[in-house]
Amino acid sequence: MDLPTPAEIISLRVKGRGFWKWLVIFSLIAVTILAGRIYSSQSTQGFRERKKSVDSKVRILREIGNSFESSELKKDLQKIENYSADLNSASKVGSVQEKTDSLALLERALPESMKRWSEFAENSSDKLLQHVAKESRFLKMESEDRHPLTAKEEERANDYFRMAREEWLSGNKFRRDGNHLYALVLYKRSLKYSLSSLKVSKLPYPEEYRNAANRLVK
Repeated sequence: MDLPTPAEIISLRVKGRGFWKWLVIFSLIAVTILAGRIYSSQSTQGFRERKKSVDSKVRILREIGNSFESSELKKDLQKIENYSADLNSASKVGSVQEKTDSLALLERALPESMKRWSEFAENSSDKLLQHVAKESRFLKMESEDRHPLTAKEEERANDYFRMAREEWLSGNKFRRDGNHLYALVLYKRSLKYSLSSLKVSKLPYPEEYRNAANRLVK
């Protein structure tokens, strides 16, 4: 068998290097495509998780807004609602940049709104607590004919007042710690229990809390 000439050996080496060169190039292209798909998937998943988080916060703010009366804060809530609507619209038909910008805008606006609402809710629920305590004292001084309460009803009214105060105190703790979202949830519970105490005691709701009573007290 004839041995390959030096020229043939060099030719084989060049062809071999060409093969490995293209193999490396194709491998890099495949890795780049795969990495892009993984990043895109993670980015989409991250967007969905972040949107889910802000949606839950908007929902709680909306519920609080329907429970407490404040024209100034209602304007603030409307701004949040508008941002939320823009985000939902961008999520359906917007570009990636539009989705990102809409989400970031709502994420920046929510903390300040929740802080303002928690401060208002703390004062409003405290005001109602004071009202219930005062009315309960007057109730005890009045005749049984005017406000007839059974022992069981009186006990229930006292229990509701106690729970209202406990929720209010817990809300204060979370608000001081900067957790305005959960503070809002607790203030809403306090409001509900205070209104329930008035209902069981057969006492009228203060005018400014009537809408909240219609929503919260069954």
